[in-house]
Amino acid sequence: MTTTISRALCSARLKAALRCEHRLAACTRGAFIASATTAPPRRPSAGHQLRHASSSSPSHTSSRPKANYVTTPIFYVNADPHVGHLHSIVLADVLSRWAQARNGGWSSSLAEESPTKAILCTGTDEHGIKVQKVAEATSVEPRALCDRVSGRFRDLADAAGAGYSRFIRTTDKDHVKAVEHLWKALEDAGHIYKGSHEGWYSVSDETFYPESQIRPAQDSELTAQQKESNEAIMVSTETGSLVEWSSEENYKFRLSSFQDQIIEWLETNSRAVVPQVRYEALLDEVKSGLADLSISRPRSRLSWGIPVPDDKDHTMYVWIDALTNYLTVAGYPWKEAGGTHSDQQGCWPPDSMVIGKDIIRFHAIYFPAMLMALGLPLPRHIVTHGHWTMNKSKMSKSRGNVADPFESIRRFGKDEIRWFLCRVGGNLSNDADWSEATLLEFHRKQLQGQLGNLASRILAPKLQARLVEHAKRNDHRQDGKCVVGKPERTFEASVVDTLQSLPARVDEHFKAFEVHRALEAVSEAVGEVNEMLQRTEPWSTKICTDDEAGKVVYLASEACRIVAWLLKPFMPTKMEQLQRELGLMGEAVRWEDLGVLRDHVILRTKGEKVQPLFPKID
Repeated sequence: MTTTISRALCSARLKAALRCEHRLAACTRGAFIASATTAPPRRPSAGHQLRHASSSSPSHTSSRPKANYVTTPIFYVNADPHVGHLHSIVLADVLSRWAQARNGGWSSSLAEESPTKAILCTGTDEHGIKVQKVAEATSVEPRALCDRVSGRFRDLADAAGAGYSRFIRTTDKDHVKAVEHLWKALEDAGHIYKGSHEGWYSVSDETFYPESQIRPAQDSELTAQQKESNEAIMVSTETGSLVEWSSEENYKFRLSSFQDQIIEWLETNSRAVVPQVRYEALLDEVKSGLADLSISRPRSRLSWGIPVPDDKDHTMYVWIDALTNYLTVAGYPWKEAGGTHSDQQGCWPPDSMVIGKDIIRFHAIYFPAMLMALGLPLPRHIVTHGHWTMNKSKMSKSRGNVADPFESIRRFGKDEIRWFLCRVGGNLSNDADWSEATLLEFHRKQLQGQLGNLASRILAPKLQARLVEHAKRNDHRQDGKCVVGKPERTFEASVVDTLQSLPARVDEHFKAFEVHRALEAVSEAVGEVNEMLQRTEPWSTKICTDDEAGKVVYLASEACRIVAWLLKPFMPTKMEQLQRELGLMGEAVRWEDLGVLRDHVILRTKGEKVQPLFPKID
């Protein structure tokens, strides 16, 4: 009877997901949701009193602002990194840099001036059957394999210019300690019990599948040995991976008892998961029913992992191990940091958790339920992005359509790749197609042709020399330096309005996690300024007087100043170069003053040619 009910529940859950416009993708290591025995009665716990993220943090009060905390997923080390991993790293880094620039590193709801850096964490998930099997197949120790591949992910974060505060590994000693503490806390509160489980299990996917998600294998999917066996071979409909019937005993987390609380949290926090399409799909999935979650594997099958406390025959599974990393970075367990809930990093809960759409269930259902059980605040925003495809097909090494992120950064440039990933992949609702031709076109038209061209035009030695001579003749100086002053308000009023309103418009897009629209707004503003230059031709002594040329260069210079500040989270190196050419290095700019046009712009007295901001890419 239990098996029938559980399978019916899985079927209902699948149908509910299919009704969504964008069904949540099954994760490689999906939920343990096949048939299970009835759970024993649970003991009451104080954790059930927690409802949603509005609860106060373990350490923060109104007198102590919370540092902004952004996370990437921790990446599984069974294979080298690809462009999708780079996308997650860059998006999280951009959000973190924006928080640092916009709010001084504090969480947006508690913003105040501070030199404190925003906290960004990334890292690697290093335990599990896949790692164990790859290590066995390549005759290396699991730790050695993890060291090598984890190093590649760290190299990628460095190559991308990510300003991470910590690169965490699930093999780190403090993380193991945090995981063990979390397990005991859940167990002591009655949220963990031991039960038996059977179903169709995929070794490669590390998950049990319900019957609704398996099918007979086709001949083309079978090896010669499998064909000769004449046995019925079943595979996952989602991944095509081989599945086999398995039965075992394991520990379970009482996920089902948190269904109503998760629904309430989602319904009262409509921005808890973005974009909206995935929020709606997730809410439908939770409403369709949640089964208790297997959180261990027999140690005889999974030896590469953290043993269950007080039971060395079982290994903790990914739901407990990997998800705890976000707490580890924040200093968990806080009770051991001086006898109080002292949040060592002053950053819990996360402000933005950046993840791929295929792991939304784990971060937006399993993890919140565990936090509820512990009485801890929930993440403020879970930011889910789509996948990168190539020629409209999902990247796959077997298909030979994987873009090497290291080679892409080497060829096209770190900042250019960061900009492209956010400009094209920043529309979180959709998958994005990786195309070098598209990248080159965007670079030529928008970076080189618009922003790069604007900077080169207004900083051209001939034009600057002309304006310097005009300033000397008319004694237009400030602190001994030649300047052009702010023109009257009616001069190019439309351009002035665009520049003054641009920071607020970009900020609104960041609040909505629309980084692609933030970049579009900046590009449109740059385009409008370039149109002004084309129309007025300040470089021409026949068309534009010295006085008019000064006014145009003033507005164009102010545009570059504002744009450099707004684009610095996306392109930190290039925008620092632009600020240096504009003579702005070392200037502290308050957010409130960014859109306020200055009284004057200092002219360049050096006659050397400015290096192109975005050189041509062959």
